[in-house]
This record gives sequence, C-alpha cells and structure tokens, in this order.
Amino acid sequence: MKTLNSYNVCFIGRTGNGKSSLINKLFDAKFSTDTLVSCTKELLSVTRMLSEGSKYEAITVYDTPGIGEYSSDSRYWRFYEDAVWRSDCIVLVTTFDRTDAPVQRFLRKLKESLNPDKNVRFIVVLNHIDSRIIADSNDVYSPWDNENNIPSVECMKNIEERTQIIHERFDNRFLPFDVVPVCAVRNFNIDKLREVIYNI
Repeated sequence: MKTLNSYNVCFIGRTGNGKSSLINKLFDAKFSTDTLVSCTKELLSVTRMLSEGSKYEAITVYDTPGIGEYSSDSRYWRFYEDAVWRSDCIVLVTTFDRTDAPVQRFLRKLKESLNPDKNVRFIVVLNHIDSRIIADSNDVYSPWDNENNIPSVECMKNIEERTQIIHERFDNRFLPFDVVPVCAVRNFNIDKLREVIYNI
C-alpha cells in the first residue's frame, strides 16, 4: 500500500496549557478536553487531506500527553520520541505561567529524537492570553477588549514581556522559533497560527 505523503505536526507542552483544545480548533478534531484534569494519556493523531497542488497530500497532527503529568516524563517518553521523530513541525504550547525550567530540560533531552533527515520547524504558542493570572495590586487588570475581540493594552504589554522571556530562555537551546499569541476560546489569532503551521 502506498504511504501517505503527510506533513506531520507535533503539539507538546505542560499539562493544562491547552494543546488538545487548540488542535480541536485548528483542525476540527474531537479530542477530549477538561479544564481541571488532563485528558490526553496516549499519543493521539488526526489527519486532514490538503488541497491539490500542495507539496504534501495531508497534514497529520499529534497530540501528546502533558509534560509533567507525572513526577517524571518517562512513562510517556516513547510517545514523545515517536511523535518528534515523525514531525516536520513541533508546536510548543505555553502560557503566562513562567515555570519554564521543566520544559527547557524536556526540550534538551528531546533534541536527540529529532529526525536528521527533516528540516524541522519549531513554533512557540503563547496560549490563554485572556487569563487573569497576571493582575495588578488593585486587581483591576482587564486582559481583553471585548468590543474589538483583541487583547487589551495592558495584556499586550504582558504578551510582549512574556515573549521576551521565552526568547531569553529558549533561544539557541532547541530550534529557531517564532512566538504566536493565541486565545482559542475567543478565536483570536487562530487563523494566523494555522497559517504559520501550514507554511510548508
């Protein structure tokens, strides 16, 4: 049987950062999600056919268990290795939470699993940008401009600050990358993220 010429994308990130929700939004998948508990306990995938004339016949997206789901990631390590080896594009999903050390260690180890025959792309997604996890001392922080469905001025400052921190912590440690801020529930920047992923 002929092998499907698929462009493979792997989503990774800490538990609760919204990997499955983003995949559902981007690729019309139906992966289970829950705001309180992790739902991804195995390596899941969804494949969508691409239009004629594309370099690839299809795009296959892998949803991996959350980093740090257990005290060690060893339980799921073969899932990560397999997905990353297949991948043409790796999407790291993070948030305003600045506990980046576990992810840095994870990526250093995962670097050994990259397929040397692929020119792998890396994208960092800053998700949940409408979160109130960052608040001022008066607790009047308003992250969203609802009228225009865009981040507020204060939120944009936080996005810029967090983006700078991400670059400081991840530049030259894995692969070159761009940071794309998104909010799946508000459908903000989803089209831009899809365009960046599909830039093949």
